[in-house]
Amino acid sequence: MWDDEQGIDTVPLKLVVYLVLVGVIIAIAAVGLKNAGPQMDEALMQRQMGELKSSFQQMQSGYARDLSDPYAPTGNIRNFDLVLPDSLEYICFGVDPDPDNNGILTDTPPGLETDDGNVIYYKLTDGSKTLVKLDNSIHLREGVFSGGLWAPNVVDGLQQALVIKGGSQSVTFELVYSRGDVYTLSHLTDDVDAYIKPDNTGGLPNGLLVSMQPDSVPADGVMAARVSVQVIDSMGTNVQAEGLVINLSSSRGNLSTGQIITNSHGSGSTTITSGDTGLSVVTARSAGLHDGSAEIAFTLPPVVLDFNDWILSSPGGGPDDELSADFETKHDAVYSVTLTGWGTEAHWPLMPEEWATARMEIDGMIMGDKEIASASKIDVPFGNILLGAGNHTLRVTMTNDFNVPLLGDRNLYVATVMLS
Repeated sequence: MWDDEQGIDTVPLKLVVYLVLVGVIIAIAAVGLKNAGPQMDEALMQRQMGELKSSFQQMQSGYARDLSDPYAPTGNIRNFDLVLPDSLEYICFGVDPDPDNNGILTDTPPGLETDDGNVIYYKLTDGSKTLVKLDNSIHLREGVFSGGLWAPNVVDGLQQALVIKGGSQSVTFELVYSRGDVYTLSHLTDDVDAYIKPDNTGGLPNGLLVSMQPDSVPADGVMAARVSVQVIDSMGTNVQAEGLVINLSSSRGNLSTGQIITNSHGSGSTTITSGDTGLSVVTARSAGLHDGSAEIAFTLPPVVLDFNDWILSSPGGGPDDELSADFETKHDAVYSVTLTGWGTEAHWPLMPEEWATARMEIDGMIMGDKEIASASKIDVPFGNILLGAGNHTLRVTMTNDFNVPLLGDRNLYVATVMLS
């Protein structure tokens, strides 16, 4: 046989050359992908900013909900599914949340001149801050859900902008109306105080406007509501009156301070808690100005008993035949009792299916029997019961245990029982 061995020595050299070329190609591709990442993220944001800008502009010609009317229909509303890249540090609807460019979004000092709501700012990790200017007719505001309605979020008398700090997010905006101003309001609240520049300085100080956020909290002595006071003129416009002493009083509950001094925006705030249920009126007074007041409801603190366990048999059937818990109430009140859980079913052939039935007892008083007719979590109300302040015992049992092979096994899972 004839063999040609002349090319044997060249094979390793060719292999090395090929591997080097492949390595160079992979390195070039990696560098290209790394450089393409920020450009792709920026292109993604720019495309969405164009869509937002156009949609916000179109919204302004729609119906605006009157914030002073709790029964007014919903204003013109749009939902946006924002696809936000991992490199996004923040996007803010209304102002620049970092005007001093120190990377801290929570240290904007009071009185610093900010935007007035007709801008969007965003910042990518590998890029500079980007400003998207909107039409002057657009006034973006962060919303807060209070009293069953969305309204502009106000902190220390200043309306806020919405800040989203990362992750794709679905955001709804609604057109609302308040005292001559139209706002594009987010149905989302963040944890950053990014305040909007007051619309104007107003006229002469005339009175005080008091607001509560939220307007209802449990009367547990811990949960607090923020009481904000704003100096206004005779037309109800905010007045930038700094250094005014405002005295506060409440008909119920405890204010964290009875006196505040207004900041450069003519506003100030404190908090209020209560251990007693009922309606409280907070009144603000300052020499030479009309009093202001607002109401807050201190509601019955809920009692939540966590069980997260099964009842597998009826009373007398064994150690897993009931669930019980001791609890304490702070108030003499009528409580509404709700069981959250699910059941399993069992039935005879040709007969209607039958689910586990739960019996609720409090202090030995049977509140009733309820069928838990669901294999997934549901809330089942057991009615109301009058309880005095003090210690109580709650007991849950299953009244219709059944376990026959092929026909089924009735069991009851109790997640929680809540008294509210």
